[in-house]
Amino acid sequence: MTHYKCDYQREGFYNNKNFSKIINDVENIIIKLTPSEAKYDLVRNSFDKCIVLVRNNLKEQAESRLYAEHVKKYFSPYTIDDSFLKENTNELNRMEQIIKEENQILSKCENCLHITYEDLYYGNGLKSVKDYLKISTVLKLDNSKKYRNGKRNMI
Repeated sequence: MTHYKCDYQREGFYNNKNFSKIINDVENIIIKLTPSEAKYDLVRNSFDKCIVLVRNNLKEQAESRLYAEHVKKYFSPYTIDDSFLKENTNELNRMEQIIKEENQILSKCENCLHITYEDLYYGNGLKSVKDYLKISTVLKLDNSKKYRNGKRNMI
């Protein structure tokens, strides 16, 4: 995110003992938090803007998340074999249920922008983000840089 002059932190950052100090010392920061990490109401006032990002395709999100957990490989390109999907049907169903429950929690978040990955990549999501943040910076996403590859290319 350095090309947008923002610090970017992923999951786990909320548990950093210096969380409050860091977010107060950094002018522009983007932090990815999940419902299992932090309750929205507890962190909302720490930020001037919040974006709630979910996926419409829960099945593919469950596949990606479960695969990453199994191979311990995150935030890098990958391909999921059909054999993995067949061998892990029960776990995939469980993961999809977890994501549904997380999305229920996220849908109740107020005073934020609600958006989907699909909207970002294939709709007017970037314009919505730009309008919400009130910025003039040109926002771009490169579909060729999505992590999942192979016959089921996705976000």
